[in-house]
Amino acid sequence: MHGMNRRTLMRGAFVAGTALLAAGTAATAQDKTTINFLSAQRDEVIQPMIEGFEKAHPDIEVIHQSVPFNDLNAATESRIGQGDTSIDVLHADTPRIPAFASQGYLLNLDDRRDVIEAAVPNAVDIEQVSYDGSIYAYPQWTSTQMMYFNRKILEDAGLEMPSDDPESRLTWEELLDMARTVQENGVKYGLTFQQVDRYYQLQFLFESAGAGSGLTGDDMLTPDITNEGWVKTAAWYGDLYENGLAPRGVTPEQTDDLFINGEVAFMIAGPWAIARYDANPDLDYGVAPVPYFEGGKPSTPTGSWSVAINPNSEKLDAARAFAEYVTLDPEGVYLSIAGNPNTLVNAEAYKKYAADMEALTDKIGSAIGIISHETQNTAAGRPRSRGFVTFETIMNRTFSDIRNGTDAESALDGAERQLKRALGRIK
Repeated sequence: MHGMNRRTLMRGAFVAGTALLAAGTAATAQDKTTINFLSAQRDEVIQPMIEGFEKAHPDIEVIHQSVPFNDLNAATESRIGQGDTSIDVLHADTPRIPAFASQGYLLNLDDRRDVIEAAVPNAVDIEQVSYDGSIYAYPQWTSTQMMYFNRKILEDAGLEMPSDDPESRLTWEELLDMARTVQENGVKYGLTFQQVDRYYQLQFLFESAGAGSGLTGDDMLTPDITNEGWVKTAAWYGDLYENGLAPRGVTPEQTDDLFINGEVAFMIAGPWAIARYDANPDLDYGVAPVPYFEGGKPSTPTGSWSVAINPNSEKLDAARAFAEYVTLDPEGVYLSIAGNPNTLVNAEAYKKYAADMEALTDKIGSAIGIISHETQNTAAGRPRSRGFVTFETIMNRTFSDIRNGTDAESALDGAERQLKRALGRIK
């Protein structure tokens, strides 16, 4: 298994999985029910599970409608919020569920609670898809983050490889020393974050520093982003770019190429990055736990996409069949990561996921060991707030401003004023 890359593994799993599916009888175009699935994923991520589902359900056709991540909120609100029946199933980011459910955008799934909880026994995963005691989406994936490092770059700079043991993780202070060393040795950038300026990936910095999530109160609608810890940590983030350790002028869609091309030594990214990195045989890389601030605590992002149903859909039976195939059926669940190895929450499918990830250990280090440890011990979920969509939108803009040179304290003061006004209306 040492030389087998992730794409090969996942392609093999896809072929094996789909071979078990009954083809069923052929259906004419007139017999078919067509449903639309709205997501922010690339077509190649969604296509394996659609193909598997359509083989098992030849009377249903699924059309994937992909929109950019930053546009998904607006698409959901403008279409489903206006009673649009053309979207049947949608990917729902778990922290957005309270906002969407409270506005009636998601079908209540309490009638399927027993089968959902049987397939996904972790109570935390059920909480992530719930609002006000009810379930509004089928859990599909969860997530964590790892630190990827370029072995050749570190060797050339005379540096030791970081350990894959979570108990031996680096501090940010230690990592920045290493990042400066590789730059002095001619590498363009020391480190970067895969999802620059997105709250999902940056929250853990503030949690590690003990500054909190940025929202407080019983209803999680009170902003708290101007405390000392938040200002200090945001300034630290801005300094990475001001000092040239991390790159300005890139989007989340461009950061992977920097790592693949050897332009950056350290990358903070999710497990799904393995598929793309492993597809490049010249990239010699390893994995390690993400750093933490000295004097603080290890913290990692978590949460991911779930599958929800538009309550306005006129094809609820077909929509439910697809949603349950890709979340509750182990075969369908596994196809959901054929082109994008996210961490699965379906207990049966997770066993196969873990075995495939274990096969990569000799090559890159114990990714599955890091994933298992972080999801159980250091995971910090995004705030469960009806105002999360508003909070996230404002914070993403604020992080971008800080990365591009705006004074951190001034940026956070302005963002907190905006948040007080916007969240006050939700209260």
